[in-house]
Amino acid sequence: MTRYAGSALRRCAFDQLYRSGRWDHFDKDHSKEVVKVVEKYANKGRILDMGCGPGILVSLLNAGSFEYYRGVDASSEAIALAQKRKSEKVHFETGDIQNYKCSDNFDLIVFEESLYYVPFFRQRLLRRYARCLRPGGTFIVIVADPHRFKHMIKMIRKRFQTVEDRYFKNSGRLLLVFR
Repeated sequence: MTRYAGSALRRCAFDQLYRSGRWDHFDKDHSKEVVKVVEKYANKGRILDMGCGPGILVSLLNAGSFEYYRGVDASSEAIALAQKRKSEKVHFETGDIQNYKCSDNFDLIVFEESLYYVPFFRQRLLRRYARCLRPGGTFIVIVADPHRFKHMIKMIRKRFQTVEDRYFKNSGRLLLVFR
């Protein structure tokens, strides 16, 4: 349901995963290497985190490494957890990756283990989000199971200008940084 159902059913499925505690490990499993990459490419600018979950990433970022952060997640349960991290420059909202409309421009858009929840037309979706990037802006996509999503990875490598393409140390997760 998290991939192929409509927005309302997807939201319910994600909410259930948070309510059940199945995704509680995010607090413990977050990579310091991811944080370093995000801080580097944020370039002290504006970050849009699509599929932010309970806001773990922003809680680990150095406050001086970004000007503004917006986390978006389909799960209202996740956003309720994230709201405790809200501040003047950190905001959260409920929204579906497939239907979200950017009202601002960003220096960095992050899809940390979230882009593969979009089942179809990922290239079109990334092109739409590219219009939300400031000049010189960057995407970060992190994939936990690269073999399973090899077609999505191949599309990104072929259709976008790759800046970084590597595996994280001590992990099977793949990092793609592109424009």
